[in-house]
Amino acid sequence: MNRPLTSEELRSQNSRQYLMKQRDDYIRRHGEDLGAFYFLLMLLQTHGRKAHKRGDVQTLRIIAHELHGIYLKHTQP
Repeated sequence: MNRPLTSEELRSQNSRQYLMKQRDDYIRRHGEDLGAFYFLLMLLQTHGRKAHKRGDVQTLRIIAHELHGIYLKHTQP
């Protein structure tokens, strides 16, 4: 038998389900590519805002670096 989930595990599971629903909604509304891009921007904005409130400069640098990498990937021939 499986053990019951801890409250932390339940919170993680619910968070993941919510994010997957958000992703599916973006894709349904905007199509596969644009929906996935909008979902990514939403995640970056959310994590960036939280990092900014914490004063976590390192995370902000990582987010900026990753976003720049995505930009380069899609704009370079």
